[in-house]
Amino acid sequence: MGKDEPAIPIYSINAVSDMTDVPVTTLRFWEKRYGLIKPVRTEGGHRLYSREDVERIKWLSDKIEKEGLRAREAHMLLARKLVEEGTLAKEPDLRSAIMIMVAEKDPFTADLEEYFLKQEGYDVLIVRDGAKAVSEAEEKQPDLIILDIILPGLNGLKVCKRLKDNGKTAHIPVIVFSMLNARDRALAAGADAFLLKPIDKTRLIEIAKNMLLTGTAERTN
Repeated sequence: MGKDEPAIPIYSINAVSDMTDVPVTTLRFWEKRYGLIKPVRTEGGHRLYSREDVERIKWLSDKIEKEGLRAREAHMLLARKLVEEGTLAKEPDLRSAIMIMVAEKDPFTADLEEYFLKQEGYDVLIVRDGAKAVSEAEEKQPDLIILDIILPGLNGLKVCKRLKDNGKTAHIPVIVFSMLNARDRALAAGADAFLLKPIDKTRLIEIAKNMLLTGTAERTN
């Protein structure tokens, strides 16, 4: 019994959140997006996690919070680890799980960005205001953020600074994309790159790919 105990699903999602300091919404999101940690479901649909699940979630959290990895990178390392342990037969292809968050007030520009990015095979999350951009970045852990300056509630420069000052989001590359000629202010707020509107598909995709490949981009316009 003791040998099998780590694999027995006994912990609720709220208990796991308390044990690992990972928000419930993030646990659900990781399960849906990466599928490496899959809790058992009760007849009533409630998630139950095992001790092994909890330890793997703690491992992921340490990689993200202490080593500065992006969530996708941490899950790729976990997949490799599980293959080496014999838990997984082969590493899943997590490349299609790349997510780019677009914080954009203008619906037309947001639709264009989403269209261009999805053509390249990326998942796209659209948010319309600054406060939502901050909360969604922390919860969803996108691989890249494209951020307008003119946003309701909290302007993009303040959003960028909050993201870069927050240990949970500081590692996420940020492109500030605006009609305002505010390159210096954007870079001072911590942006990795600045693009001036109107949208240029080729340049947008070029910088986005560079950021996703290296984790950063040249601090450029």
